[in-house]
Amino acid sequence: MQGIAPQYVWPPRKWERKLGLRLASVLSLIIAAGLVGSLGANKRVRHYDGLGLVALSPGIGLTFLWDVAEIICIAVRGGHRGMHPGAIIGVDLLMWLGWICETGLFGYLASYGPESLIDGHSAQSRTDPEDWDWSRTTPEDRALENEIQHKSRAAAAFMAFLVIVHFTLFVIGCREEHIRSIQRYHIRRPIPEEPLQELSMEPVTTEQTQTQQEKPPPYMHS
Repeated sequence: MQGIAPQYVWPPRKWERKLGLRLASVLSLIIAAGLVGSLGANKRVRHYDGLGLVALSPGIGLTFLWDVAEIICIAVRGGHRGMHPGAIIGVDLLMWLGWICETGLFGYLASYGPESLIDGHSAQSRTDPEDWDWSRTTPEDRALENEIQHKSRAAAAFMAFLVIVHFTLFVIGCREEHIRSIQRYHIRRPIPEEPLQELSMEPVTTEQTQTQQEKPPPYMHS
């Protein structure tokens, strides 16, 4: 029927991979938020309680809501179709571009000297902040340095994984939209009608009738 948009249904295993990517994204968001939140909860760690959480919170919240909405659509809609592919293309494009920025930010914090992120570091001079004496570093501060470095690297790794996941979902959305456009073209394309043969209105003579009756069919030719 013309004018009806096609409803593309993912074949078996395809929608399961799509659902698995969404679940992996949700799990990575929870882990990344826990890593950054644990550093932000420490009053001695600078930037993570302000810059880190402010930069990360919108990305985690919006991505989490989008992934959960897509999971619900895949589970509820007929044929496990999920969201409209046009919406997936637009939103997941913004997602993986945004997580590239987040990965760069926390990768920078991970490579930055962790001692400079600690308030009241034991190796820092109380009179001159630029004067450091590493021999005065306490075991507690050394352990906090390692914690900051390891958790920052882990958070950046999970954010990089989010970039890969949402880029993959973006590509899947592009492929699905391409298939829908092909189906829409074939459904709405008019079927060419063959012209009817013109009927001759001339009277048939007795000789023409006898000739047609005497002429054997093709399969009786020797």
